[in-house]
Amino acid sequence: MSSDIPRCGPSEAVPAHVQRNTPAMHLARPHAPTTKHLFLTTVLCAILAACGGGGGDDDGTPATPPVPAAPAGPTLAACFNLTPGTAYTMTDPDGGSTSGKVLVVNESFDGAARNGSVEFAGATDIRSAATYWSPESAGIRFWGFVEYDAAGTAQSKTVHSAAFLLPLTLQAGQSTVLKYTDTIQQLTGAQAGQTDTEAMEETWTFEGFETLTLGGKTFTDTCRIKTLPAAAGQDGPSTLWFAKGFGVIRVRHTNSAGQVVEESSLNAVTAQP
Repeated sequence: MSSDIPRCGPSEAVPAHVQRNTPAMHLARPHAPTTKHLFLTTVLCAILAACGGGGGDDDGTPATPPVPAAPAGPTLAACFNLTPGTAYTMTDPDGGSTSGKVLVVNESFDGAARNGSVEFAGATDIRSAATYWSPESAGIRFWGFVEYDAAGTAQSKTVHSAAFLLPLTLQAGQSTVLKYTDTIQQLTGAQAGQTDTEAMEETWTFEGFETLTLGGKTFTDTCRIKTLPAAAGQDGPSTLWFAKGFGVIRVRHTNSAGQVVEESSLNAVTAQP
């Protein structure tokens, strides 16, 4: 998502209504890394100037003031930051009139508190899926997801291996192949307690930053990501738009012919801390 010596001058997996082919993304069916450094650089430059180290002459000529640093641009990591308490609704991916609720949470998953995106069944308060991820120093780490039955009871938990990591070094237009392992645990029913593993392989492409206006709100610098499983079959790629604080605010699934088969997007923000 520098030299240790400061220089004066110019110088930062998803819910069931999103998932179709991407196990981490369930929205389909039914740190500021440079700010502190730039601030510190400016302070040090000011100190040097005040002490006569900024290039002023010995005869008292004032030192040339430092050139303000250029503002930091958008980053891939920022798109994946989640703000717990944020809530919104998404249009029905099958074209129905009922919107699905989404809530950003911080809760326990696989033994630790994780930020995640929880989907609800339509306009109800019954959970249908919850997906967890976070920006880490090496990349965007997708932790896994939980699927719920019609009554809102957790019925299975999928934990991704550490290899499900989207590199922060990915530039617009670049792709990466993610090979990881899923561990799926059945939580209810006759198979409760049964655990299986599955090898996964997907190609993720960072298509670039995009500004979207949805539900009366403008989202600047969203990250547009295209995902394609290795065994896509008749399904084509899925495209997901991630927005800072919110998570997935738009998703589109296509078939192998490139035709859109499902699409959903944010249509109302109901809570924003």
